[in-house]
Amino acid sequence: MLFLFIMAIIALILAILRLAMVIQNGEHVFSPILFVIVCLGLIIYSGINLPFWHASSRTTQAQTSSSSQTTAKSSKDFANTFSNAGASAFPDDAIKKKNAAQSIKENSILKSLKSNYTGTGTVSFSKAQKTYYVKPTNKKFVSSLKSLIKTPANAKKANFGQVVSNFKKLSLSIKKNLGSGYSVSLMNPNKPTSALLTTKDGTVTYNYFD
Repeated sequence: MLFLFIMAIIALILAILRLAMVIQNGEHVFSPILFVIVCLGLIIYSGINLPFWHASSRTTQAQTSSSSQTTAKSSKDFANTFSNAGASAFPDDAIKKKNAAQSIKENSILKSLKSNYTGTGTVSFSKAQKTYYVKPTNKKFVSSLKSLIKTPANAKKANFGQVVSNFKKLSLSIKKNLGSGYSVSLMNPNKPTSALLTTKDGTVTYNYFD
């Protein structure tokens, strides 16, 4: 195509010279003009199809494609960065929902214990300590506990082991509902802030009479 382009230029020059001579001699100019037009057409056609233009077009397309890909990647990276920044800047909703659900279950257990121990004692819960406190209020139960505190040796004869077994089962049930780490304490009627018995996850962690 380059060869045709060069030959067309040479032919055009010759055609122009021929046209000039024809005009000077007063001859018919139709044929020389037609030849000039044909040469111009060949030059335009061969010039458009030169490899240079195709290579330039492909380069432009490649640059456009590369630019589009770069822009898309930059947009994606920006979106990811913004998303990560947002996750770091704001509290995790999933954690909030999980904590709220756990609080609901803790309060549900507390309500159930209060109902079960009605007439025996009061029940409270410390979220910080993850402990349910049973404070004896029943006169006979309080009297029995005070008597055992005076004479701990009688705990076995008084079947305190059954109380221990019940509290172990209770703490195991709480573990199944709330997860591990929760305790249940039977409080000392003589010292309301001290425990006589504490169980956690189905095991005894403190027993005043041991």
